[in-house]
Formats: sequence, C-alpha cells, structure tokens
Amino acid sequence: MFDIGFWEIFLIMVLALIVIGPERLPRAARTAGYWVGRARRFVEGVKSDVEQEFDVDEFKRLVHNQEVQINELQRKLSQTVDLSGEDQAAHRYEIEDEGDDDSAPKKPVPPRKPVTQGHGTANDHADSAGKTS
Repeated sequence: MFDIGFWEIFLIMVLALIVIGPERLPRAARTAGYWVGRARRFVEGVKSDVEQEFDVDEFKRLVHNQEVQINELQRKLSQTVDLSGEDQAAHRYEIEDEGDDDSAPKKPVPPRKPVTQGHGTANDHADSAGKTS
C-alpha cells in the first residue's frame, strides 16, 4: 500500500516510544493494529462489492447474447422482406397476365401507395365521397 521501509518503521516506533511512553505503548499499538485491520477489511469489502457490481465478464456475456439475438432477428427480417418482395412481384405478374392478351408486351405494375391508417382530414373524406359516385 505505502512504500515504507524498515528504517521508516523503526523511526516511527522510536518516536512513539518517546512520545507515548513505555507504559502505554503496547495498548496504543493494539488499538492502532485494530483500526488498521478494520480499515483494510472495509476497503476489501468495498473493492469486492464494486467488482461484483461491475463484473466485466457478465457484461461481455450479456452483450454477446444481445448481439446474437439481434443478428438472428436481422436474418429473419431480411428473409421476410425477400419473401414478401417475391410474392408481390409474382402477384403483379399474375394480375397482369389475367387481363392482357399474349401479343402485348408485359410490363410490371408499379407498386401501390401505402394505405395510411388513422383519421383523415375533412378534405380526404370529401374526396373519397366524390370518387365513389
């Protein structure tokens, strides 16, 4: 913890013997040892609690699991998008084939605008009412 050598400890003991006296030195050394031990145990307890809270291996494991799940979802989503795109293209050509004769060249039907859900404005209702007649 501290870089204290033999001579520093010796000097501290001699000064303590002179200042405290030979009668009270054993009791003072016991008290100092008790408080140093208690402080060390407290520091070790805090250190282990912090290490437990910030367990790096656990975080790495959680991040890896999340990455695996994200990759799986992206793969499923891309498969779904690919399949829905193929279905829409096939459906467009089927509709076009039913109404056309074989002599006309086939053109793909442009995609429809997405239908918005929710409440429209008053103009939207008036337009739709006018178009139905």
